Amino acid sequence: MIRAAVLRAPEELEIASFPGSAPPRDGAVLRVTHCGVCGTDPHMYTGHLAVPMPLVMGHEFAGVLEGWGPDFPARDVYGVDLRPGDPVAIGTTLSCGTCYYCRFLPQRQNLCQNVDIYGITLGCDEEPHVRGGYADLTYLFPQTWLFKLPSNVSLKMAALSDPIACGTRALERAFAPGMPWAGEGMGLGRSVVVQGLGPIGILTGAAARAMGALPVIGIDRIPMRIEMASRFGFDEVLSMEELPDVEDRVQAVRSMTRGLGADVVVEVVGLPPAFAESLRLVRKGGRIVEFGHFTDNGTMPLNPQHIVNLDVDILGSYAYPNSQIGTSLAFLSRYADVYPFEDLITHTFSLDDTEQAIQASRDKLCVKAMVVSES
Repeated sequence: MIRAAVLRAPEELEIASFPGSAPPRDGAVLRVTHCGVCGTDPHMYTGHLAVPMPLVMGHEFAGVLEGWGPDFPARDVYGVDLRPGDPVAIGTTLSCGTCYYCRFLPQRQNLCQNVDIYGITLGCDEEPHVRGGYADLTYLFPQTWLFKLPSNVSLKMAALSDPIACGTRALERAFAPGMPWAGEGMGLGRSVVVQGLGPIGILTGAAARAMGALPVIGIDRIPMRIEMASRFGFDEVLSMEELPDVEDRVQAVRSMTRGLGADVVVEVVGLPPAFAESLRLVRKGGRIVEFGHFTDNGTMPLNPQHIVNLDVDILGSYAYPNSQIGTSLAFLSRYADVYPFEDLITHTFSLDDTEQAIQASRDKLCVKAMVVSES
């Protein structure tokens, strides 16, 4: 039997058992060891983000390959042969391969018009039922991007690949269409502000520092997050409790950026007032990357003249292509001795306590919650 956390209806999550079976001829079975609670999970749990139900949730997972059918391509994305027992991270997006974006913009696989995503779009009514990370085992489709882990990247670290992919992709959006040699876009010595220091925000700041940004400035109101950010390469973190007025935060950022404002602002809060503030924090000719609004949290008044006068670029960043997981693992491996990645996971839960993990994330009681099934 396979045990999994199933979302039956909004705020109705139960641990259910499914019959175990051999993988399909072209499928594989992964023993999930770690699955992080993403910011989308509380939205799905409360019904704010519509998903098919019943659903085995969880899409930030890593684990160990148990086995596969004879037609499964048993190699990772770089062509490395895989064996049972190998630790892997996965790209959770299953693109169709035939829509406009898959054919003509394959680098934007995240925009696939017929996309499926483990733990988000794949309901559990039909066999093989379990296709999410909050489970003992999960089934993998043949087109799944598998990444064998570097030797110095633990499974616990690998379960952070998804939020790292979100953050690094957001920063890469600030490279294009920039010309770093001309003082535009991301680059060595560029100033970066990250609004919102949840796991993605903290990891975005750490990646910005690794890319050569200086200074890297964070903004948040939760003391636990502010303390954690100080361990991940931020030069300064502004507390919204100490600086409750927008104008004070704007002046603080300008004081650290030659009176100009930041070269790049990444908004990871997901609330309209934060986006409005990003237009105050960025310098003229700078870049704003909007990542936080992955669900509808309302609107805000906006005067287009402000954008014109700033001569600013505003770039959306929606999820990431599967190739970004390779970037995540390279970052984890290169900086394994620099940043305390595992410490970011402040609360761990058993599979039986998955609902508590999601609620802890929803209620901001942790920096990062993770469901751990490893024996």
